[in-house]
Amino acid sequence: MLEIDLRLIEQVQAGDHEAFTQLVLNYSGYVYRTAFAFLHNESEAEDASQEIFLKVYRSIHRLNEVRAFPAWFKKVITTVCLDRMKVKKPDLVPDSNIESVPTTASDHWDRRIELREALGKLSPEEREIVVLYDWQGYSYQEIATLVQIPLGTVKSRLYAARMRLRKMLSDRA
Repeated sequence: MLEIDLRLIEQVQAGDHEAFTQLVLNYSGYVYRTAFAFLHNESEAEDASQEIFLKVYRSIHRLNEVRAFPAWFKKVITTVCLDRMKVKKPDLVPDSNIESVPTTASDHWDRRIELREALGKLSPEEREIVVLYDWQGYSYQEIATLVQIPLGTVKSRLYAARMRLRKMLSDRA
């Protein structure tokens, strides 16, 4: 994390509302993309993003060490998204409008779209494991603790999800 970000977080902790606005602007793309990867629905990702920043706003003053912000922030994002995945809404259908997802790597746009579409075809349980491990960088044990499933289940779901993704992506080639 850059020193300028650390100073920004300190300003937010001190109650600077403009600093919080800047924090939201700096991280909104990341938060939305991560929420979309979990939820695979544009509206849900937008709602989750708002909930995440609200939780950050309400509890950032309790963060004792600003250098712990990245891990703490990742945990807030993950917790909100996992909670939303647990509350399955019957009318919630994955969005097919993948192009609305912001990205910074336009040279890999087509492959990213294919990957996002394939990720959306995974079961919610498989998708959460893939996002937690490959996107968020959690270990097998951390995922088992977060999702409250056995370690072996984490490994088997990740393996099965990767095999399904590989098949879906190779079928398109």
